[in-house]
Amino acid sequence: MQTTTTTTTTCLPTPEMTLSAIALRSDAHATVLDRYKLDFCCRGSRTLGDACRSAGVDVDRVLAALTAEANARQDARSAAVDWHGRPLGELIDFIVSTHHDYTRSAFARLAPLAAKVAGKHGAVHAELARVAATFEELAEDLTSHMLKEERMLFPYIRALAGPGGAPAAPFGTVRNPVHMMMREHDRAADLLVTLAGATADFSPPEDACPSFRALYAGLAELRLDLLKHISLENNVLFPQAVALETATARR
Repeated sequence: MQTTTTTTTTCLPTPEMTLSAIALRSDAHATVLDRYKLDFCCRGSRTLGDACRSAGVDVDRVLAALTAEANARQDARSAAVDWHGRPLGELIDFIVSTHHDYTRSAFARLAPLAAKVAGKHGAVHAELARVAATFEELAEDLTSHMLKEERMLFPYIRALAGPGGAPAAPFGTVRNPVHMMMREHDRAADLLVTLAGATADFSPPEDACPSFRALYAGLAELRLDLLKHISLENNVLFPQAVALETATARR
């Protein structure tokens, strides 16, 4: 059996590194960037230094927090593969088995919980109607989105990276579906902002019952995973697919 060797990133983050590169190192790094409202998802191509200047945040403070949290959470779950330069088929497998599968299971688990909590507590907490409606829209959008990726875009990228190269694409160039997927990512990110606003950053009220608290905890976990998921596609998979197609066309 052939063993695939993966590498993890060990050097400390610097102000010159992009937000996406930092966030993809580990859950701890992504959590710190999110805490400081540094968008590593749809604006992950910015450097940490530029993002901190734009946000009015002390970059040294962020760097210290990144180092401290990463050190505090040094375990197998926090170590992340450096996907830059890994085979695109391997990256797609990871996205589907890790992020797509998790997203679908989270939607299935949280949908009835959101309806239950809104039905039971909506009269007192009017924001729950907005939470339930926004979550439903997010689930509908991303369920369709993931199917399009798995049935159309990802198979083309796999073929493009294969020894025979990709056949003629019905969409002309990979840039077209990539552009569409990134626009849908932007919409998903907007819905996540709406969810965070409606839930006070997923902070349950003092009178919240266990189901209420479980819903907010589940939504917070889903949000962080989606941010990492979108960042991995926007900032690693899609640019590499476009570059590979361009290089192939020049041969």
